[in-house]
Amino acid sequence: MKERGTDQTPASSPPVSVIIVNWNGKDYLKDCLQSLRAQTFSDYEVILVDNGSTDGSVEWIRENFPGWVRVLANNRNEGFSGGNNRGIRASSGKYIILLNNDARADPRWLEELVRVAEENPRAGMLACKIYLQGGSKIIDNVGHLMYRDGLNRGRGRLEADRGQYEKMEEVFFPSGCAALYRKEMLEEVGLFDEEFFAYGDDTDLGLKGRWAGWKCLYVPRAVVHHRYS
Repeated sequence: MKERGTDQTPASSPPVSVIIVNWNGKDYLKDCLQSLRAQTFSDYEVILVDNGSTDGSVEWIRENFPGWVRVLANNRNEGFSGGNNRGIRASSGKYIILLNNDARADPRWLEELVRVAEENPRAGMLACKIYLQGGSKIIDNVGHLMYRDGLNRGRGRLEADRGQYEKMEEVFFPSGCAALYRKEMLEEVGLFDEEFFAYGDDTDLGLKGRWAGWKCLYVPRAVVHHRYS
């Protein structure tokens, strides 16, 4: 039997699939997609799943990013879980990386995630340092934790970043806003449960991964800025 986490590809070229789910988010897509184009890591594909937008999102992407973004257009809103699942099923990457359409990534975001994933083959999930967009370095979250009341909350939520979260460490699971999932883990535990149309989906998948024995690491140098709803 193959031991979990031993099937490494050369560190120079691990394929990555970045998946963005969009629903009437045309006004956010320019910042999001341009931040991906500026990445220092280059071996990746971008899959955008559109959930039946009526604001011209699909036409705008095809006009402004022809051939670079692969668009999968749904006829109706399939939610966060359904949209991401369609993107994951269409992906070719060893690593599945999610990014919200209202988020933009720092240039070294993918490079840092892939580096840590390659160095830690038993990590099935990676969490990012996510700031609230605006330049003030107010934290959205730096991974999620479970609390005694049964709820999960974003670690560091609304704290000013004073350097208190600069250590790479284990957290419970990542926020679906910006996260890496190892495809090997997804093949073992399954994809997002589509009963969770929006919210709770990343919690459910994170728990399934942890119950199966996979770790989640927080990567402080993988930085994303999120508008937050």
